[in-house]
Order: sequence, then structure tokens, then C-alpha cells
Amino acid sequence: MKKIVVFIPLILLLILTSCDGRKSNIDRINDAVTEFNNNKRLINIIDYYPKQYTEIKTDSIISKTFRVHVKNYSVMTQGILVKQFANNRNKTSQFHRVFESEITVTVNNKIIYSEHISVEKFRAFELTEFFNNATIEHVWVNQEHSNTKNLSLGVSLINPKNKAFKLYEILIDKLGNERLILIEDHS
Repeated sequence: MKKIVVFIPLILLLILTSCDGRKSNIDRINDAVTEFNNNKRLINIIDYYPKQYTEIKTDSIISKTFRVHVKNYSVMTQGILVKQFANNRNKTSQFHRVFESEITVTVNNKIIYSEHISVEKFRAFELTEFFNNATIEHVWVNQEHSNTKNLSLGVSLINPKNKAFKLYEILIDKLGNERLILIEDHS
């Protein structure tokens, strides 16, 4: 009987000390993961196309009359938001850089046409929703349509947000007068 009287308080002491209300290892891990997820900040990822500055220069002589210098380049401070999505704690924004062009045309070593070409030039020509998210894709000398009297420049505009495009032609005569013509419209 004495043994039972000594044994019962020891068992009670053991039971009471093992049930002190502390969390189990699984509970502590779950709490740590929850706290980490709550403290984790939203990461904003910005992706540009093209990633770096892009510039294309071309020099052409057309029919021994027109000397043409075309410089197409990306504007590093402007972009068109194409798509935005979020997953977990990451928010990704995809931008298409805005492109512009510098055109210089000379006849007999005299500059007859010097223009900075951007989407704004075409927005005034035609007011549509297309131009809200449009940029120049490329400007080039159209040799097939150029002759000794007129220089033909092809201008491709794109809207990367809705995957639409327009194709224009700029005709320049020997005096530097220009005429803008819409060739194709896929908007």
C-alpha cells in the first residue's frame, strides 16, 4: 500500500508536468510558416521588351537623287503596358517599349526633310482607339515605290496590347513636301 501511495503522486506529477500547454513541434512549424507568409511582401516584377536600348540606323541613296538617313530607336523612359498578372506574392507587369524615328532626307546636299516621327504624327491623321497603346515598329525606305521624283517611306505601327497593326506610306517629293497614305489597317 505504501508503494501505491508513493507511486500515485509521482504519476500525477508526471502527468501534470507533461501537460503544461506548450505547443507541439507541428504546431510551432505551422505558426512559423503562417507568420512568414504574412510578413512576406508583394514583389513587383517589371519586364520590358526589348530589355535594352535598341537602335537601327540605315543610310540609302535612291535613284542618285535622295540621300536618306533613318534612325529607329527605343525610348527608354516610355512603355506600353501589355499585360499584368499576379500569382502568390508576385505581381508581374509586361511592357513594350515605345519606338520613335529620326528621318533626314537630302537632295543635292541640301536637307529637304528632317522629321522626328512618333505615333503622335499619325494620331492627328486618324483619331481611333488604336493609337492609345500604339508605337512605331519600324520606318524604312521603300525602294520599289521610290523614284527620281518621290521618295517612299514605309511606316509600320503596332498596338502590342491588342496585337493590331497599321501600315502607312510617307511620300516625299524633291521639295520636301510630304503626303501620308494609309496602306493597311488591321486594328
